[in-house]
Amino acid sequence: MSSSSVRVTNYPAIKNAPLVGLAEGNGAFNNLHFAALVVVVPYILKSFLPLVKYGGFKTYLFMMLLTGPPTAIAYWALNSIYGSRKNEKVTLPGKDIEEYITIKDAELAKVYKGKEKIPMQVFHDAFFDGKVEFKGDVLDILEQRHDWAKMNFTYELFKYVFTVFIPEVVVHSQAQDEEQVRGHYDRGDDFYEWFLGPRMIYTSGIILNPDVEESLEQLQDNKLAVVCSKLDLKPTDK
Repeated sequence: MSSSSVRVTNYPAIKNAPLVGLAEGNGAFNNLHFAALVVVVPYILKSFLPLVKYGGFKTYLFMMLLTGPPTAIAYWALNSIYGSRKNEKVTLPGKDIEEYITIKDAELAKVYKGKEKIPMQVFHDAFFDGKVEFKGDVLDILEQRHDWAKMNFTYELFKYVFTVFIPEVVVHSQAQDEEQVRGHYDRGDDFYEWFLGPRMIYTSGIILNPDVEESLEQLQDNKLAVVCSKLDLKPTDK
């Protein structure tokens, strides 16, 4: 978006995003095109395949059920790769990928360099494998992700959907629920201290003075102070 349509601030307490506005990725998706493909593809196949060529409407419906899912998947996958940006209101910086991240893996570095964007799934896996590092503030770099990463379907994503996601949705059990939540709840306090801070609570923050830059912990304490004030709590209250 242009600076005239997005409000920015000069207050120290409120940081502006590195890009003025929302930088959309390849989110182009046309429902009419999608519906037309789902309807037309089985009709074309029915017209040319000898085994079903002379079938009636029921045969067409059968072909639609048969070709609908792969047609939808192909449309989504190709759009994620070749689709245009949802809008061009925000001009991306156009920097090389090396200005955002450091790729320590030699094989990955050969493929993703310069203006060649890395698929987000590939980046995700590489980051947690210690093969990639951010060059600077993580939030700033991720807010500019469309300049160095692409959100397209990959082989690993397809593999996960068909071998893990769909089977778990179709066949679900209490044991699966327990396994999925165990990694979240069966952890020590040292894990939660990384992102909950010294107060060890989930809460929001309040800016009391926009002219003063404060940490997340200070903003959180401001919130607690406001709550205590509204409740008229005393030091002796429990």
